[in-house]
Amino acid sequence: MVNTRLIGLEHLIPWADAWVLKLEAPPLWLLELCTTQDLHAARGLLLRAACHPTDPFGRDEQDAEHLACLFVRYRQGALSWAAFLEEGGRYLDGANGSRTCEELYSLLNALEQQGHAQNMERAQSTEIERSLRGALQQVESVYRLLAAMTRTGG
Repeated sequence: MVNTRLIGLEHLIPWADAWVLKLEAPPLWLLELCTTQDLHAARGLLLRAACHPTDPFGRDEQDAEHLACLFVRYRQGALSWAAFLEEGGRYLDGANGSRTCEELYSLLNALEQQGHAQNMERAQSTEIERSLRGALQQVESVYRLLAAMTRTGG
């Protein structure tokens, strides 16, 4: 969610603050996250905290969640459909999962050939949304929780 810019410091800091208040001895990375002013630094703290090797069998799920985050940004109007396809394709190009960058790049090419026609965008986005249904449900659930924490201050 951080990598796709779906969430930022305005979400992470209230989340971290809430956990610090709940834990008797919060870890240093969490305390640092509460006070960071830089999203890149926050991302580094989260990556270090994860400190477990990537599960190669979870690659497709991770890819779907990344695309789902981008799709939520598209729904919010933060990305155009073409930008979703471009960013998603670029991500998949280096992901080495079963979903390939060519899938999204071919949709982008077709969209451009049709002059960014609304009916093509609608058809493509409906198909992508269907293929990401499970990941979208997970991402949206977490996003709603983080957004609520942002509004209430933790």
